[in-house]
Parts: sequence; C-alpha cells; structure tokens
Amino acid sequence: MKNNLYKGTFNWYGENYTLYTHAKCQSKAFSNFVTQLSKLLERERSAVSVYFVDGSKDNWKITVERRRKDEI
Repeated sequence: MKNNLYKGTFNWYGENYTLYTHAKCQSKAFSNFVTQLSKLLERERSAVSVYFVDGSKDNWKITVERRRKDEI
C-alpha cells in the first residue's frame, strides 16, 4: 500500500517550519513530523509533542499534498 504525501506547517515559539513526510494517515504523519522537529530543534521528542498537542494554541496544520492512487 502506498502512502500519501503530507505537508506540515508548525510554529515553534515564533519560528515557522514546513516539513514533508509520507504516511498512511494523518496521525502517523503528525508522529513523523514530531520526530523530524525534535531532531531539528535538538529537543526531546516528548517535549515537542506536548507543545503541539496540548490544544491551547493553533500552531500547526497538516495537509495532504498528494493522495495515494487507490484513494483517487
């Protein structure tokens, strides 16, 4: 099964990051993005995850850039 291409935009304390990943669903894409950001920011993965999932800020967005052919 092929994966969708996702684009993620994230605001980390005023710094904007645009990332891309392939995943089967949006929740897996979010997990991939958190891993990428934790490496870029040199922070613990759990700290990055909590910052974006606590729900207090509208500081991230994930969109599908390209769908799998079997979904079209």
